[in-house]
Amino acid sequence: MLETLMSLAAVATIAAAAFGLGRPLVRALGVGEDDALAVGVWSVAAGLVAGGLALVALGMVGLLSTALIGVLTLAAGFWGLGEISRAYLIREERRRLGQVSPQPAFEEPEAKRPPRWLTRGVLLLAAVAAFASLVSAAAPPTAGDALCYHLELPKRYLLERAIVHLPDHDNSTYPLMVEMWYLWALALDGSVAAQMVHWGLGLLLALATALLAEPIVGRSWGRCAGCLMLLVPGVTNEMTAPLNDVGLAAFTTLALAAWRRAAVDDESPRWFVLAGWMLGAALGVKHLALLFAAAVGAAAVWQAWRRPDKRRKLLVGAAATAVVAMSVGGVWYLRAAWHHGNPVYPFFQEHFASPHVAAKLRPTLPADKAPLGRSPWALAAAPWQITMHPERFGGRGHQLGLLFLATLPGLLFCRRLRGIDSLLVVAAAYFVGWFLMRQNVRFLLPLAPLLCVPVVWVWIEMRRLPAAPAAIATVLSIAIACVGPAAAAARSRDCLSVACGLESREDYLHRREPTYAAACAANALLGPQAHILSQEQRAFYINARVTRENIYRRRTGYDRQIASPDELSRTLRAAGFTHLLLAESSGGAGIRYNGTLSRLADIPATPQPDAPFDVLVDYQFQDDDQAVRRYRLVALKLR
Repeated sequence: MLETLMSLAAVATIAAAAFGLGRPLVRALGVGEDDALAVGVWSVAAGLVAGGLALVALGMVGLLSTALIGVLTLAAGFWGLGEISRAYLIREERRRLGQVSPQPAFEEPEAKRPPRWLTRGVLLLAAVAAFASLVSAAAPPTAGDALCYHLELPKRYLLERAIVHLPDHDNSTYPLMVEMWYLWALALDGSVAAQMVHWGLGLLLALATALLAEPIVGRSWGRCAGCLMLLVPGVTNEMTAPLNDVGLAAFTTLALAAWRRAAVDDESPRWFVLAGWMLGAALGVKHLALLFAAAVGAAAVWQAWRRPDKRRKLLVGAAATAVVAMSVGGVWYLRAAWHHGNPVYPFFQEHFASPHVAAKLRPTLPADKAPLGRSPWALAAAPWQITMHPERFGGRGHQLGLLFLATLPGLLFCRRLRGIDSLLVVAAAYFVGWFLMRQNVRFLLPLAPLLCVPVVWVWIEMRRLPAAPAAIATVLSIAIACVGPAAAAARSRDCLSVACGLESREDYLHRREPTYAAACAANALLGPQAHILSQEQRAFYINARVTRENIYRRRTGYDRQIASPDELSRTLRAAGFTHLLLAESSGGAGIRYNGTLSRLADIPATPQPDAPFDVLVDYQFQDDDQAVRRYRLVALKLR
């Protein structure tokens, strides 16, 4: 339990430091001062971006020291606490002097507010989902992508004290803003704190949804929309693992909320600057933000067509947003262009590589990445298919749930509401782009906040229905809304013991993480100069340097020159490798490994005295889908 509390304290420290960094930025712009919630959300979000950029700068000059990061975090955290105390003292002074507090922005009359039972019920469901996700996030991370690069790269950068280029790690030149926040948590505490950072980004996403909705449906209904965000099964599932999709959705939502305040609600043009800051963060999280930026551009064209008097403002605002966004997120694209000649590497590499190389590359938009196909009829069927059959599009763990499909058709019977049209234009443009590119359901998470607002408007309009239809629709909505928290609670059961301290983190990892036994052996037996060539990509728990065999083979073609195990050992030894991590699997429908290295090594079942390899560890691990993995940690003998 103490370990969990320490991880939570580390995340709280990062949040305080982010507030301390972001509050002066937001205050200088003179926007985002609507109420305490808006001040907190905009300041923390802006500060996270500033902190991520600071870590990038430290990494570029080789100063990624845990001690330095800790000192700077404490300084920013104390500044954040000072800003919070300052706001509290000003409010108390105003109260003592009898000054009337300013009316909260987007407040609505009592008659237009949601019924109390609804607000309390939605808040309770959101709290259950958030707490269950926190319990899961308090267990050590075991998600495959997290251990392959979301956590592995920050760990490696901390060990190297710099953001280095790893030629045999494709992900090392991806946009890595979220990974910088994970690096921040790793420096202060460890992997569980990093996992909780993504959980915190889920809360930020919910609050961002509320800020997006408030100018359209009012303050109380807007906060209901924020709670709905935590009822989306894919969101609460991703909040339990250190990935990056929730972080992307949080900052695309904040970028859109800021852009709308200037472009649609005709407020201060300084909102465009804040929109660029948030969009730049989104671009630094994932390439997919480029698609979202294009969708917002479509909404800007829509606004310019409907309001000719605003065209100049929209054009200037688009330029300001783009310049700020490229300044914030462009470093990752410049880095990819420097190392690969392609700013969006590895996508569209067939257009950047030489013709003879491009002919061997897998296209960016292969047919197997579009299970629906790309016909107009498939586009019309897509909402039903991705809702009812998410396993075809990346897995049920990332599904959006039934809420949107069941509720959004009600818009056909609702009155027109100013502001929703711009959200629907962005959503439609993004969805079409998603459909034409890679049809993975988790890539739709940036749409969920935009769709929560129309869902709330349908709920508002339901009050105009006769009593019986309204009651039926209400019961169905409640039943659908309960699915997300129930799934989050069921998912957390296996993590409850380790979160509460009844099971150690080491025992949990031995039980749940396939590579942990190999990692423990490697960490105990291998020295700091060890270099492992691994068939398994999950390398976070291994302290030694690990190179992915599949990428190394693709880059060097070493396997084409090997005629015997002895020659393999000599070749890999000459290349600087000291050990192999062999991985094979059988049964189930889970992961499959390329067997080239195992075949070349050809290690006999019984040890041979003159063999070029020495097997240090050999064990099997059974996955939940009954697939059996076999791992062997092998030393390359000096001959």
